Amino acid sequence: MSVTEAIPFSQLVQRPKRTMALLDGSPRRRLRLDRRDGEDLILESAARAEAEDKALIMVSGLFFELTKNEKGLSALAQALPHAFPWVHFLSADDTRVFLTEFVDTLHACADLGNVAALSTVINAWRETAEIHSDPELLKAATMPLDGADYGEVPGGKRK
Repeated sequence: MSVTEAIPFSQLVQRPKRTMALLDGSPRRRLRLDRRDGEDLILESAARAEAEDKALIMVSGLFFELTKNEKGLSALAQALPHAFPWVHFLSADDTRVFLTEFVDTLHACADLGNVAALSTVINAWRETAEIHSDPELLKAATMPLDGADYGEVPGGKRK
């Protein structure tokens, strides 16, 4: 749940001092700048953004170290369903693979300062869990192919 106050982007341009006062008085010391013609932006101090980056690096490093031994891996595996309830539909082996891939990707993303790749990992495993949750989807996804060649997949070959 976000408690970030949202204001129109134009307010930053038209009333910068008032906007900075709002920023200083906001509970999280950040403002969401709503834009009509583009993606919304977050305004916060550089020091706060750098502190969040450092926290992400520390937490990802902690999780990464926990995956290096069986007790740590087991503790993370037990906590995983609280963060991702859909892992209930994955096998124990798939849950461990997801956990390892998640932590490895989190650690790499923190090092880069860009967590975009993490959503790809989460979404792929969530979709896998969804397939396993629905017997009809699972049957369709695991049914042997008939061996017919349906031709080249558009965009499948690079020249």
